[in-house]
Amino acid sequence: MRHHCSCSQWMHSCKVMGASWTHIWREEFKVHKLHLLSSKPEVLLQPRWDIPPLIWLLYRGFMLVYTISWLIHMVLLFNTPKFLIYISRISYCLMVIYYLVAFCNLAWAFLKVRCSSLRMKRGDRSECETLLTPPVASLCLQWFLHSVMGCLSLTVTFLYWTLIHTPDQGSLTNTHIHVINSIQTIVDLLLSSTPVHLTHLLYTVLGGILYVIFVVVYWLMGCTNESDEPYIYSILDLSERPLVATLCMLGVVLLCLPSCHFVLWNMQLLREWVVSRERVRRMALKREVWWWVKVSGGATFDVVPSLDPAASVFEAKGLEVCYIIPSTIIPV
Repeated sequence: MRHHCSCSQWMHSCKVMGASWTHIWREEFKVHKLHLLSSKPEVLLQPRWDIPPLIWLLYRGFMLVYTISWLIHMVLLFNTPKFLIYISRISYCLMVIYYLVAFCNLAWAFLKVRCSSLRMKRGDRSECETLLTPPVASLCLQWFLHSVMGCLSLTVTFLYWTLIHTPDQGSLTNTHIHVINSIQTIVDLLLSSTPVHLTHLLYTVLGGILYVIFVVVYWLMGCTNESDEPYIYSILDLSERPLVATLCMLGVVLLCLPSCHFVLWNMQLLREWVVSRERVRRMALKREVWWWVKVSGGATFDVVPSLDPAASVFEAKGLEVCYIIPSTIIPV
């Protein structure tokens, strides 16, 4: 009986998830979804799970140091100005920039929330409003890099292992930039709260078109790859196999990039579905508590804004300040 009940619950859950997926799919094709400016900037900064702020900051810092170290290693290893003609290395450079921007934005947010909390405790509300103004351009850049870098990482991994890899290319560096890059992308997506919108595919497709133009111009100028061959990748040899090269470039831009972006979008939906489960919900991040108790200092006597669920934690105007004492919340 219990097994039958569990199966019924699972089937009902799948039906609900399917209906929700269809609704979300329809909502994705609205103009405002194309924007890189979120009404809640904190979703680009915070984890999706109740990870302690210090651990989350250390994670961001570790990933930044890790990717920069590998990038320096690769630059010194190849030691050539042709280092950036390959899409795999371009995507890895974008990953480094993404982790740099994400770490700086998170450090900024921690500092601002901590300073604002101290000023609110002293009753200085006027300075808090200026302190809580998010760096809009930097957050937009972070979201843009997240969309482009994530899609390119999966595309690079797929194309390398299906079209380019040969048995003599089994070095640790090759494995890292063609496997670990995708693992890093997936881990970051599952841990963070960053949304993935289908309309953001436009930015990656434009990037793919720019790379195709670069490949064609590079070939027309008679440039060579690191092995002095007249192409960047053998499958893109426009001199010997122009039709194959053309079809390959079109396939990447029109099929591979959209497919990889679609995979990331569904992984984000899976993340949100898992978070909504009753048994897992307690592990999810509680926005106001995470920012205004844990990030602000975690003292016994903290200042926490009482926010509308639709509002951002960085919305300074109209905050009703509350003092949190163990087991009680007393409006001031």
